[in-house]
Amino acid sequence: MGVFPFTSNAQESVSDGKKLPLFREYAYDYEKNCLKTRGGHTYLVEKDEALRIWLYHALRVARYRYEAHSPEYGSELEELIGKSENREILESEITRYIREAVMVCPYIQEIGDFEFCWEPGGGCTASFKVTSIYGRFTYESEVYNE
Repeated sequence: MGVFPFTSNAQESVSDGKKLPLFREYAYDYEKNCLKTRGGHTYLVEKDEALRIWLYHALRVARYRYEAHSPEYGSELEELIGKSENREILESEITRYIREAVMVCPYIQEIGDFEFCWEPGGGCTASFKVTSIYGRFTYESEVYNE
């Protein structure tokens, strides 16, 4: 389920009785847009830290555009650019698109408590609470930019 399909996983229990592998992703440098290294080698992070990396990529990859990703992976947020002047409608659609993109991950149990911060130039940052099988955290992402 990771961004990189070749990561190996250990087993982790889930409350509904299913066994899911421990969620792992390669550490990611968001500012430089590349994998992080230690001593010249990439390294893995686990659990909620790995889920944050998955969220970052899932919300930025355009759904249905790349054959390398399944049709369930990615978001359709870019479809909203220029669609409506009404912020209430945009916030409702942003929430829906984020839910559709994020809830395909079996490690994420729930998302909610959406808050939106609109920039004067039309950009929007959304923050929301994520409940995973490992805990709860707040995630923030730029989701709309005219």
